[in-house]
Amino acid sequence: MHAMNPPNTPHPMTATDQTFDTCNALLIGEIAAVETYSQVIDKFDNATADIALERIRADHQQNVFELRKFIADSALEPASGSGTWTGIQEALQEAESLLGESPVLKTLQAGEELGISQYENALANADVSEAAKSIIKRTLLPILSDHLIELQQRRDQGQ
Repeated sequence: MHAMNPPNTPHPMTATDQTFDTCNALLIGEIAAVETYSQVIDKFDNATADIALERIRADHQQNVFELRKFIADSALEPASGSGTWTGIQEALQEAESLLGESPVLKTLQAGEELGISQYENALANADVSEAAKSIIKRTLLPILSDHLIELQQRRDQGQ
């Protein structure tokens, strides 16, 4: 397999194995976010909730795409599985018993906060390549803050 980079141009992921490990961990988190939002969307029938939550899920799907592309472009194997964010099953059951979304929205917020902290840790890690940090700053991280605001607004409205 030949490299697509011009001769003597460093490959974006040659910096360290830490870059690959970090990007794969971020990818697993994003896959978990997509799966978690899918479970929540399937659980609630509220059309308004579905539109907002589907938009957030689509953002996470885009981040999955970007991370997979970044890893694959480096001739490495991206992660494929994940699971769901911790606590979502309990929150869904609690929400059913209370007939409300607040516990679920709180759990989704916690998941978004975890994602933000993982991206911030990657940015602070000296062993993560500048190419990876660039995609995190430019593409992956900015949207998560918007998710937190949107979920908090939903909770404040009691939806």
